[in-house]
Amino acid sequence: MFTNNKLSKAVSIAIAFGASALSSNVVMAQEEGADKIERVSVTGSRIKRTDLETASPVSVFDIKDIANSGSVTVAEFLRTNASTGGFNESQGLNQAGGASSVGVKGLSPEYTLILLNGRRVPKNSAGGIFADVNQLPMAAVERIEVLGDGASAVYGSDAVAGVINVITKKDFDGVQLTGRSGFGLEHKDGRENTFSIVAGTQSGKTNILFAADYFSREATPFTNRELGNTAVLRDSQGNVIPGGEGRSPSGTPGYTALSATAAAGLPASALGNKAWADCPEERVNSAGQCLYDIAPLYFSQPDSDRQTLFTQIQHQATDDLSLNAQFRYNRAYTLNSNGAAPGGIIVAGGANRVALSPFVTDYLYNDRFAGNAALADQAVAALNAGTATLQVVRRYLDFGNREKDITNQTYEAITGFNYQINDDFELTGDLGFSRLSNQQVGTKGNLISSATTAAFSGANARLNPFKLNDCSSDSLKALCDSLNAAIHRTSNYEIGFGSLVMSGMLPFELPGGAVGIATGLDARNETYKDASDPATVRGEVLGGAGSIGGGSYSNEAAFVELSLPVLDEVDVTLAGRHDKADWDLSDDSQTTYSGKITYRPTDILMFRASVGSGFKAPNLGNLFLGASQGVTRAIDRKLCNEAIAAGGNPQTHPNCIQKELGSRSGGNPELTSERSKSATVGVVYEPIDNLSVTLDYWKLDIDNIVGSLAIQEILNEEAEGRLTELVVRAPDGTLNDPLREGYVRTNLQNLNERKTQGLLLDLTDTSDVGFGTLKTTLKGEYTLKDMAQSSKTQPLCDITDTGGNWNANVQFTLDVDKVSTALAIRHIPGYDLYQSRNSAAKTCENVGHFGVVRQGTTITDFGKPLSVASYTEMNLSSTYNWTTDTSFNVGLRNLFDRNPPVSQVDAWPFYNQQVYPNMGRHLYFGFDTKF
Repeated sequence: MFTNNKLSKAVSIAIAFGASALSSNVVMAQEEGADKIERVSVTGSRIKRTDLETASPVSVFDIKDIANSGSVTVAEFLRTNASTGGFNESQGLNQAGGASSVGVKGLSPEYTLILLNGRRVPKNSAGGIFADVNQLPMAAVERIEVLGDGASAVYGSDAVAGVINVITKKDFDGVQLTGRSGFGLEHKDGRENTFSIVAGTQSGKTNILFAADYFSREATPFTNRELGNTAVLRDSQGNVIPGGEGRSPSGTPGYTALSATAAAGLPASALGNKAWADCPEERVNSAGQCLYDIAPLYFSQPDSDRQTLFTQIQHQATDDLSLNAQFRYNRAYTLNSNGAAPGGIIVAGGANRVALSPFVTDYLYNDRFAGNAALADQAVAALNAGTATLQVVRRYLDFGNREKDITNQTYEAITGFNYQINDDFELTGDLGFSRLSNQQVGTKGNLISSATTAAFSGANARLNPFKLNDCSSDSLKALCDSLNAAIHRTSNYEIGFGSLVMSGMLPFELPGGAVGIATGLDARNETYKDASDPATVRGEVLGGAGSIGGGSYSNEAAFVELSLPVLDEVDVTLAGRHDKADWDLSDDSQTTYSGKITYRPTDILMFRASVGSGFKAPNLGNLFLGASQGVTRAIDRKLCNEAIAAGGNPQTHPNCIQKELGSRSGGNPELTSERSKSATVGVVYEPIDNLSVTLDYWKLDIDNIVGSLAIQEILNEEAEGRLTELVVRAPDGTLNDPLREGYVRTNLQNLNERKTQGLLLDLTDTSDVGFGTLKTTLKGEYTLKDMAQSSKTQPLCDITDTGGNWNANVQFTLDVDKVSTALAIRHIPGYDLYQSRNSAAKTCENVGHFGVVRQGTTITDFGKPLSVASYTEMNLSSTYNWTTDTSFNVGLRNLFDRNPPVSQVDAWPFYNQQVYPNMGRHLYFGFDTKF
């Protein structure tokens, strides 16, 4: 057994190193008058032990850290303090409104396992499949642990880059009330309100914890933001700056597209796109479209509210048997409001010989062919004969924004037990079920294309396609209302799971102490269904996107873990796990391992290292997602090359600029698991009292990555006569026709690999400054190398060569008497943003956004990138502890009112919404009381 000296050493190091060196804030107790030591669970291991330090880097954030950051939700805190990547609820254009995802080490969120009290959470399955951290209960949180190492040998699939474990309060006694209210200072917008209650009681052998919280946030229009309030960026002279064109080609005024067969006899100059006469000349682009500023139609933050109910019960049934249960309900509502629907409709001619309405006739004679009645007569004749087709492309502002009520709800019930077999071994088990449902219901502005076409075209058309119709008038309201589609999308993701683990200390010792073991089985079944309304799936809703998918996935696993204290100073941990997955149409099995070692030459110094393997099973969306259609910005290289061959200018020709091109994708049940290998080497050091530093090097290699070929690469390959089966062109040869007949097929497959490595720095210092105590924490991450490829046809390229490969979070907390003041700083460095790699030549050369010169497919001048400025956000908060149980706080988020840097080219809102907030300076007040 461990000696008392061993315990005192562990405790002293735990105190010295603080949370940064430990996996959890736990207390170890020695039974009075006995030599028995209480063993505790450590993150990343199933073996209870006396030593708290682990061989893997773990960062711990307690509830005070979260409060001092100014964050009001778990998602906000993780996104700005503990993770990178993912998306958030402010991205109104994504299909998973109201949801948020996070990832670590600069990788996609799908490589980070999200746990709640050590258990998997159900996933959001609308617009992708991911763990929705907006569904985690804020009021019940005690701490958040972030494991910076792969852990598939312990947790199975998805724990490739790391693990985020949200841990709730336990053994809480009393009632705690917390409230907070805030708003944006400049425009008094984005008002937030949050209120929570936590209650706990101990009755005999039973402890019950109840937590409930409410959060609401008002919408913030983009017109109130400095960046994003317009879809076009201009210089002081009013000229559009390079990269500042983000206006939509679909607006009102709009444009018409006239096409014809040779039989029509119309001259080529009469065909093609032409903006309406009332479109200002400055807004007519080289493709004959009328650019429209969509920014006033959108919100930088949607209107939303959330509620959580959480209950945890623990009951000591006998001296050896304890029972526990956990119940959770989360609801997140978001009003998703996208700009009025864009789209094209045939208003005359075509195969169906749509009759000309008086509106169309008037337009042809007095707008498109004004002053040339003979040509107008010829066009009318061709349209009546069906040898010509006239399409109107516009934005249907008459019907208002496309709005959807989005409600995400989680239901969870878990029960478990812990049975103490003897002094050395225990048996634990749990059984649970959780479901996350997503419901999206269109409320207005979602138009059926066929009905809209009928209302705007034909001899009896009642709506004028060339102007804004007053849909609130008595004569048109009923008609306009009838065109709105009752769109809906419902998705459900369910997890049923169970586990049985036996752990304890074997009846023999190594020189460093007793050998620990944990072994067990776990199983889970995951099922998802995602269904949009038939009209959306068929592409009949203007500007809409939807899909149908569903499937199930089962996983069974066996695992074992050994803790080997080979010497007093050296501990070794070995783990192995075998997972077998089955998704009906196929199956897969993976065996993973990990080996970890710690070496403590002194009480203030520890070296650590680990190696391991991991895997990420294909998610149910990858396997079973139905066809989904949308648009992606790219250059149609085939049409561009044809234009250049005909003498066109590659810099200005309409076919050589980025456009929104049709794209479709779907699942692939033949996918297999992605595989990874990881390693870490680190040091934990305390040079003086109350100062601890951890520095860890990490390396992660992933292969067999699931993904789709980039749309631009597919188009580049098609232009060279390869991958032509992935490009489906419309009858007119384009990929952006108004009827969406042309598209690029971005199919999923196991195709890529990635090799990345970096450093993690964690520093904690607590100093007496004479008049108070100052605590400083620094958490930094530096990516040394990140080799990635877009497909097997492309080389591995180091994406850190553009800069921006580090980030840091610093927090200063000064405690003086009853006042605690905190300054939280988040810094993201600047970097160079390039358009792409030189995929045509299959090299790692960066292709800039500006000044690129091409001769055919050869790039002779790679141009210049967009230089993205660094971003530093500071949040200031102060808490006055009126009594030991009651406090009041005030804070300013974004203290210096920093705007996000311009980080997107020719794409509104011109900044990366996954990385940067855009809420301005925000003031809040709050209270906390316990009784």
